[in-house]
Amino acid sequence: MARHPRQRGEPKTAPRARIAAVAGLLALGAIAAVCVAGLLIDPAGRWFFRAVTSRLSLLCAAMLVVLGAAFAVLAGVLWQAGRPCRGKRGGEDGVAMIEFVLVLPFLLMLSLLMAQTSLLMVGNLCVHYSAFCAARTAVVTVPKDFGAGEPRNLMRDFGDETSKLYRVKTAAAWAVMPVSCDSEEIPPSDDVLPNGVSRFFGVQGIEPPIWADARLARRYTYAMDHTEISVAPPVVDDDDDDEYYDEHEDIHVTVQHTLYLSVPTAARIFAMLPGGVELEFGSGEYGTVITAACTLPNEGAQDYVDIEEFP
Repeated sequence: MARHPRQRGEPKTAPRARIAAVAGLLALGAIAAVCVAGLLIDPAGRWFFRAVTSRLSLLCAAMLVVLGAAFAVLAGVLWQAGRPCRGKRGGEDGVAMIEFVLVLPFLLMLSLLMAQTSLLMVGNLCVHYSAFCAARTAVVTVPKDFGAGEPRNLMRDFGDETSKLYRVKTAAAWAVMPVSCDSEEIPPSDDVLPNGVSRFFGVQGIEPPIWADARLARRYTYAMDHTEISVAPPVVDDDDDDEYYDEHEDIHVTVQHTLYLSVPTAARIFAMLPGGVELEFGSGEYGTVITAACTLPNEGAQDYVDIEEFP
């Protein structure tokens, strides 16, 4: 049988599909290579591997695939519906407009859901990195001597800025500030942070960035108010005090952060899922609780100074 020649303007679907498939495989391969390289080069980078392989990240990836496929199908339907009318003028323009109006809300909703899913994946990475920062701060802070209240290898919660636990929480809050909320409904704690950032840039003769204002203070306030940490107590041994951590003992830190859902409409839908909450400020503001953990060995404390000997 004779082959029918391809009509002018007909899309080359098969080659494009193969190109898209190859590009997707290359992207997955690149991500896997980055994860493996990070583990081989720096074992501390394991937090990233745990983040990308966590249940939430895999769920978000599956949702992006499903939403992207639905978006492509609707876009294809809309394209095919308007195909007879392209390049023509006549009575079919109204039919194409009606079909466009009917499909557009679904495309818009899918776009909002994909945007919020992507931001949720980024937020999950930040929370896992926050757990690593908190654990890293804990293993270098616990061995320090804070006086009679918190001597070496002892951690207590005094509920104020003088405790080691407060330093650990501050490190966790700083890590989630990029995905924090700067709503005007949040009262900033003070102007110390934006003033310090502005002074830092001013000393170098650089104009302070536009974000070094009250928004930065509100982000810090939200991060501190919506981040909770817990440090596992020392392992009980028969030969030492139960309250003190041993030298090089593993310190397990858990971070729980309420991630701000910033995409309108989609935030309300995501808040209906497990972990979703309605925030206490403003109206119609939602978040979702993300939990991450990290374990690092206690660094201990060096009581001596190495004297270098030169020949």
